Amino acid sequence: MPENQLVLSYIFGVLALLALGGLAIVAVFHAKNRIIRESQKALEAEQRLRRAQEAFTDNAHHELRTPVQILAGNLMMLSDLDPTPDQASILGQARRTTAQLGHLVQGLLDLSSLGHGTLTFQPGLTDLNAHLSGLRGRCDANAQTKGLRFHADLVPLPRPVICDPARLCQALEALLENALGFTTEGAVTFRMAARPEGRAWHLRFEIEDQGPGLPPDWERLLHPFEQEERGLRRRRGGLGIGLPLATGIIELLGGRMGFQPLALGTLAWVEIQLEEGEF
Repeated sequence: MPENQLVLSYIFGVLALLALGGLAIVAVFHAKNRIIRESQKALEAEQRLRRAQEAFTDNAHHELRTPVQILAGNLMMLSDLDPTPDQASILGQARRTTAQLGHLVQGLLDLSSLGHGTLTFQPGLTDLNAHLSGLRGRCDANAQTKGLRFHADLVPLPRPVICDPARLCQALEALLENALGFTTEGAVTFRMAARPEGRAWHLRFEIEDQGPGLPPDWERLLHPFEQEERGLRRRRGGLGIGLPLATGIIELLGGRMGFQPLALGTLAWVEIQLEEGEF
């Protein structure tokens, strides 16, 4: 009899363990299903938010850019009406301010598109020398308005390359504007070296300023809307979107970007490889 009771106790114990194991499996199954449902809801909510953000960006692109373009066009027509010298000076200042506003608006929209993964690129066969020449001219003019010297040493490419010159120059211009903004006296230098690699060209751009140098936590400036300490920010201005935008564009173009502290100022560099082509 005791042996029968022992066997029954053993059987009941095994059955109890099996029942507990089954309940545990069922609980895990239900928990897994709940997590999957919650993850699907979160994914759907994220997708709805992304669609809403894209719709907002598209709408903002129209609502912000259109008035600026109309204002710029009207100011240009007024400039053609033989204004007096005083009026021409006022109109010139208004046109420069409008152009700056348009530049800021476009930067914000591009940064938003970059964050959503919708920033468009148009690679094609191009004469990069011509685009870099235009960039050099704009930066030279900006430097002169600040009383700075601007040096450019750009090795011309012998053949056209395949790239999106507008986006590449947009990133370089953001770095150049940053250098000009931080430099209060002295010079900003813009260099490009080119090294052939088969049917491609390895390009290295360097932008050297004579500003206050890099802060110890300079990496945070690569994040959107992060800015320098208040004193520098008031003197320099800006929204803190140039460096993040340049970083994102260069990465999407397949290049690299970095900064190097100097005894006086900072060196920003960009390296990118572009395939050669023929018109």
